[in-house]
Amino acid sequence: MLDPVKLRVLRSVAATGSIRASAEALGYTPSAVSQQLSALRRETGVDLVERSGRGIEITPAGAEIARAAGTALDALDDVQRLAANLRDGRSGTLTFAYMTSVAATWVPRLAQDVREAFPDLSLTLLHRDCSVSELDLRGDVLIADDIDAEPGTDWQLCDLLEESYVALVPSSHPLASRESVALADLAEIPWATDDPLDSTWFARILSACHAAGFTPRVEVNPPDYSAVLGFIASGGFVSVQPSLLEQNPPPGVVVLPLRSPAPRRSLQVWVRRSSAKNPAVQFMVQRLWAIAAEHAERIPGITLLGEPPQYAAAPPRAPSGATAG
Repeated sequence: MLDPVKLRVLRSVAATGSIRASAEALGYTPSAVSQQLSALRRETGVDLVERSGRGIEITPAGAEIARAAGTALDALDDVQRLAANLRDGRSGTLTFAYMTSVAATWVPRLAQDVREAFPDLSLTLLHRDCSVSELDLRGDVLIADDIDAEPGTDWQLCDLLEESYVALVPSSHPLASRESVALADLAEIPWATDDPLDSTWFARILSACHAAGFTPRVEVNPPDYSAVLGFIASGGFVSVQPSLLEQNPPPGVVVLPLRSPAPRRSLQVWVRRSSAKNPAVQFMVQRLWAIAAEHAERIPGITLLGEPPQYAAAPPRAPSGATAG
């Protein structure tokens, strides 16, 4: 394989028509440029330059090789830039996996922040279904709670917060006028939930209900949360959901704190170890912790866990006015 350094010298000589000018442009001495040209002539077996008066002149064969070398060297430069961008988190692809309870509040903000800071990054957003079959922990960064599978050696964890659960009741129901309710207050009312009834998510709620002395009467189990809200607003159903999920209830739905004893859960950010040093990943973790802190300040029943992540260097940000990639 021909040496790229020698090819760069040839391309410079072809462009300037002068060994001295090429030496100045490349930061070499004229003798070093001449040596590189001589070595390249031996490697190719082709006369690349010839004497012309006191200077040199590129030969037709040398000019043709210089043109071809230019295309190859530009491609090599592109590869080097790509490697540097991947190293610094400025390009490539990352996948962030999220759960329903942060889908409408955290994810849009995070995606916008990441795309502004890393406009060349391709960010894939992956919704994590709450069925057991989806516990395959895909992605580079994901939000998980304390009943997810063990992370193993492929992942490192950053604690975010612990949150309470809340009751969602129809605004027309007598319970809606209370400041809070106990789980037992919901025992005789039909329930609606989007959690699969055999999932570990619903098992947490079910266990708390059993401790309160009853089994919830789940009559509606749609696959999506918006349908749950519709059934509650109709006046005949209640639900128990994480407090992060419903802070701005639609008309017809009232959110009430659950009095203790009631279920709680903690959330973590899981980072794939192979991606942990990527500046874009570190930026995502920092932003997630900051967003969690904001929610802990304004939502009752949420407590921050651990300390904000610290990294040696701040992730690079795009220049002001950069558009999302």
